[in-house]
Amino acid sequence: MSLADEHEVDVEFYHRDGTIYVDTRSAPEQLLVLLDGLGLERHGGEGEIWHQVPDQMDEIAMKDMADRAAWLLTRHGFQVSIDTGLFGGTAYRAALTTSPAHRPAPAPAAPAPSASRPRRTR
Repeated sequence: MSLADEHEVDVEFYHRDGTIYVDTRSAPEQLLVLLDGLGLERHGGEGEIWHQVPDQMDEIAMKDMADRAAWLLTRHGFQVSIDTGLFGGTAYRAALTTSPAHRPAPAPAAPAPSASRPRRTR
């Protein structure tokens, strides 16, 4: 049983011994391919499949990759759980600001001057 199963989410990100792991729960091939496409390395053993952030990255790059991946997976409708120490970093905040769903609404336009009121001039 994976951590994703235990936490009843589609994808579980966790950090252990300097590596960021990504467990999935009964993952459809679509999810596995999406994780592959995000740059995560697929591993398998004893009937289980998991992904991990490449070990050759430094700690900051690893966290940024996990951060972006978690945000993108959420945007694709997957339930994601991620260790507190990994979530909410710079990549996540930057992704939120560029997302059309999270952009602040534009300020209302100033009302046009009324045609019946004369404009003041000096």
